Amino acid sequence: MNNIFRNLSDRTRWLFVISGGIAVSLSWWGAPFIFLLTGFVPLLIVEDDIQSRKEPVLSLLPYSFLFFFCWNLVACWWMIRIHLLGGTSVLVLNSVFMTIVFLLYSLIKRRTGGGAFIFVILWTGFEFLHYKGDLSWPWLSLGNGLAGNIKLIQWYEFTGTTGGSLWVLLVNVMLFSVIRLFSFNSRIYARYLLTCMLALLIILPPAVSIYIYNSYKERGAETGFLILQPGLDPYDEKYSTVTNYERLSNLLTLAENNIDFQTSYIVSPETSVDSVWITNPADKFSMQVYQFLGKYPGTGMILGATGFSKVSPERRTFTTRVNNEGDFFDIYNSALFYYEDAELQAYHKHYLANGVEQIPFQRIFGFMKRLSIDLGGISGSLKRGYGPGVFRSPAADSLVLGTLICFESVYGEYASGMVKKGAEILIVISNDGWFRNTGAYRQHLRASRIRAIETRRSVVRSANTGVSAYISQTGKIVDQVDWWEGGALSVNVTRNDRITFFTKYGDYPGRTALFFSLLMILNLLVRVIPGLVENK
Repeated sequence: MNNIFRNLSDRTRWLFVISGGIAVSLSWWGAPFIFLLTGFVPLLIVEDDIQSRKEPVLSLLPYSFLFFFCWNLVACWWMIRIHLLGGTSVLVLNSVFMTIVFLLYSLIKRRTGGGAFIFVILWTGFEFLHYKGDLSWPWLSLGNGLAGNIKLIQWYEFTGTTGGSLWVLLVNVMLFSVIRLFSFNSRIYARYLLTCMLALLIILPPAVSIYIYNSYKERGAETGFLILQPGLDPYDEKYSTVTNYERLSNLLTLAENNIDFQTSYIVSPETSVDSVWITNPADKFSMQVYQFLGKYPGTGMILGATGFSKVSPERRTFTTRVNNEGDFFDIYNSALFYYEDAELQAYHKHYLANGVEQIPFQRIFGFMKRLSIDLGGISGSLKRGYGPGVFRSPAADSLVLGTLICFESVYGEYASGMVKKGAEILIVISNDGWFRNTGAYRQHLRASRIRAIETRRSVVRSANTGVSAYISQTGKIVDQVDWWEGGALSVNVTRNDRITFFTKYGDYPGRTALFFSLLMILNLLVRVIPGLVENK
């Protein structure tokens, strides 16, 4: 078996990295998790072969980049279909980031004599960082790839998605180590001990997870929700030519045709209506919502809208616009909560979509606003919301709701921040029609199922073109409106006030990994810098 690890031909190397990258990506399309648990092994084999031949670390660059680009491309090719230049840029840039991390792993391993477990720490730290900043893109965090079978990831309530990433990485590295031991005819007890440890690592987490899933009981009062799915095609000319009044009227008609005596709250998708001024007294669109709710006392509504808010001249920022009358205002992607005669509550999206809702680093590079992508709505940077917030219902039930807008549903620690503020049910509003019929909406739906597990909160999901759904606290889809169908869903949703371990302590695995990653990088610099100085 020595030829598996030594003296690989160029053709074999290319075959390894291409097949490995594709294998990892398949889990985002619902493939069995075995592909994800083994997909990194070919890349680790190629890296080990390059090191054994004493080839420079940079010799690994083309192979590692191809591996990560194959992963990004197959898992997220839909981004290119949405926008060729923008989507390609994201895929290439993310592949570059991943390549840098893997090259750093190889360099640290060479300089310190460490093993493949260095990769586990570095990659987990990288994933944690990838939740931060203007270039944040956690879509491909490895823990998300396990969401195809929620029965196997119930432990996320203790570790969050990062726990899934750690499991994937550890299994890959241990499998690589087992193959390596057998390849070099190491001592029998070492081979079989590591094999038994690998078997336990593969079996135990899913087994515990299945037990949790089967034994979990939802407790708490039920609340009636009406979930709206208008089914409008955002690429259709009719979507942009229909007036705001017509869009809102059609939405309220859909609600009126499906509301019943159990309905306490109505939820509409992201940006159901444009240009709603967040003012007191309410603007004309908000008054239309209040008038509708007046016919159904005791009913509240969450409306996804493009929110406009006036800004005083001294408080304007780089996102502030000015109208023809000289008034300054900011534009938000907002969720608005209406309840009878109560004052309007507003939540503004915090994690904005790059290239559509914001241009990365526009605060510094203002000229980049010209590069924004127009998907038929408002282009250029929107105003970022101020962080996780909740809606506190004035109703007798005093229900507290946390609302995630579109891409925010991928951020586990952000959702848990809403739960810490009292959210008993999570709301996700989205307009997944921008994905077209690429299947990416399924990936987005799975993110909501993970949030339910991490926080043990029921999730009410309203998407313009689907999939709108009621998701239980175990991540199970209880009921749904299918993709690209117009309709509504009337469901009784269980509330919960229990705080999970993950909610309480956040992404502690990611923070810990980042801490040790920084220590390893510092150790590397201590070893490398003196040598560079001496050579000069």
